[in-house]
Amino acid sequence: MLVVSADAAVRSGWASYFERLGMATLRCGGPEVSCVLLEGSTCPLHDQADLAVYDRACVTGELTLRLMRRSSRLPIAFARDRLDTHDHHEPIITALASEGADMCIGPSMKGRGR
Repeated sequence: MLVVSADAAVRSGWASYFERLGMATLRCGGPEVSCVLLEGSTCPLHDQADLAVYDRACVTGELTLRLMRRSSRLPIAFARDRLDTHDHHEPIITALASEGADMCIGPSMKGRGR
């Protein structure tokens, strides 16, 4: 599990959340640090992960496009932060980046008016 957030407290809290569920985690500071995805390269952390969860608060439009173009193997989830009853950070998944040519982010628009 790759956890990506520019906020160190969120990043640490989400990693702890997934570790309590028995998952091994990797952590990244996101685009606030030098991001190889923004330079057009492949992310080595993506190669090590089975799923990546990105904090919506730090994902730029450019990074979103790069993620969708580069991550055909790696499922990408976008989440917002929530504090639980013990003030621990936990991720709330809000969208997934789908694979294939019809990639989109966000809830399905099926059944909604134009």
